Amino acid sequence: MKKILLIAFSISLTTLSAAEVIIASDSLSINIVEEKSSSIEEKALIAIQTENYAYMEQILQSGTISPRMVVDGKPLIIYAAIYDKAEMILLLASYGAMLVDPICEEGKDIMEYAKEFNAIHAQAQIIIIKS
Repeated sequence: MKKILLIAFSISLTTLSAAEVIIASDSLSINIVEEKSSSIEEKALIAIQTENYAYMEQILQSGTISPRMVVDGKPLIIYAAIYDKAEMILLLASYGAMLVDPICEEGKDIMEYAKEFNAIHAQAQIIIIKS
């Protein structure tokens, strides 16, 4: 019986490719855990959407990302405006994202996006920062 389980386990290891196999020491159950690799850009966008300020501040302080980083043609601060995340706009601005007026590839600025997506908190924050 142990031989069959060992063969099945070794076959599963060769066919799992990038998945990680975890075996509990007290049982014969096998759990497959796949790591979802995402780029730093995706992680930054998720941090903006979920308001993960600690993570965003960590990657800004470490220099992993620039506060003026552009993802899919838009600076991160524009994504914060689109998602109506006023505090995230303030955080990015405090690291220099508003030193130059953030504009996307299409030529639209941050306030235009805030108005387009009816992001009233973002609009208020942008007005405060620009004054």
